[in-house]
Amino acid sequence: MKKALSGFGQFVLFLAVFAIGSFLHPFNLHWGLVATASETRYFVADGLLLAIGIFLAIVVIQSIRKRRCDTPWTVAGFLLAVAVGYALKFGFVTHELFF
Repeated sequence: MKKALSGFGQFVLFLAVFAIGSFLHPFNLHWGLVATASETRYFVADGLLLAIGIFLAIVVIQSIRKRRCDTPWTVAGFLLAVAVGYALKFGFVTHELFF
């Protein structure tokens, strides 16, 4: 039960970091996905990169502490947070161009 709660807490952490990084975009990294005559869509990867960084830090700390039994819950929380983040379209920005 404690591991499941820890996994849920990590899911919330990863999702919050993904969302905050996507809206604030501290690194200002973005790639153009679709460009039409009236709008341009971008993907802001800052939130995803921050979530990956926190994920790697947690996994490294778990392996240093020799707590590898918690790693599957961390991986599940991370993958679920990324899937929910993409479903909620975190990181996707649409700019309408007016001439």
